[in-house]
Amino acid sequence: MHYLGIDVGGTSIKAGLVDETGQILESRRALTIADNLNGFVSKLADLIRSFQTTASIAAIGIGIPGLHSSKTNITETSPNIPCLKKVNLGEILADQVHIRTVTENDANAAAYAEFACGAGVGLQHMAHITLGTGVGSGFIFNGSLFTGASGYGGEFGHTIMSAGPSWQKTGRVCACGNLGCVEMFASATGIVITAEEMMRDAPESRLHHEPPPLTSETIHAVALAGDATAINVFKETGHYLGIACANLINLLNLETIVIGGGVAAAGNLLMNATLESAQSHAFPSSYADCQIVQSKLWPDGGIIGAAMLARDR
Repeated sequence: MHYLGIDVGGTSIKAGLVDETGQILESRRALTIADNLNGFVSKLADLIRSFQTTASIAAIGIGIPGLHSSKTNITETSPNIPCLKKVNLGEILADQVHIRTVTENDANAAAYAEFACGAGVGLQHMAHITLGTGVGSGFIFNGSLFTGASGYGGEFGHTIMSAGPSWQKTGRVCACGNLGCVEMFASATGIVITAEEMMRDAPESRLHHEPPPLTSETIHAVALAGDATAINVFKETGHYLGIACANLINLLNLETIVIGGGVAAAGNLLMNATLESAQSHAFPSSYADCQIVQSKLWPDGGIIGAAMLARDR
């Protein structure tokens, strides 16, 4: 049987025809219409129908960024797609394309992909962390996707790493409004902030000669060229990511933490520092039980996970 997995992003929608084993047979993209619900749904329905012309689809799974209720299947809010506010997208689409449709938070879908057919196959307790513009996360506990009481659980990127004293209202302000979220240290956004801070004391760095705006991709390229400051940016990012992983290991006694997303493409430049920091801060016995590995399915995990959720629900 074939399933359609859809990964909704703020800029584009990625869709793939997936078989029962999680293999993508065919994929397509469409631009996201973020500010008009009718336009968004119409674009999505057209994308689905383009697959229906060549394949029989048993069910559709959709990963959506934002707060998704497990009780009502309503997306309460999606910061980068403002038209998805208090919308039951699965119900709306199923009425249009006449195929059973399930919806889930996009980070949860990516976690389920690794659990079902990626780096977490056969495990009972794992976390998946997506390092992109922000930090997304999903968790598998006792062999099941964890969503919390209402579906809003697993927002590890918005746990606080460094808030500072209550009287000192300075620091890295997250888009959520809090100070010191994990997202502000371990994401592409955090990488740029760290680089800008380090550049103040490193006038010799090649980063000063890069055309603005500075991006994590640019910093990575300069690091690969041997620039000491750029290399230290990734070491510092890995230091914070390792602390975040240690917090998860100490709290949850996980078997595996899977790291995915565009930032993870930095490879050993990031991961060596992450592993060193995690080992330094986690309980030794708990750290010994847990592997920290890179994703096997990125960048297609969102598609595969959504399809596997459609298969299994």
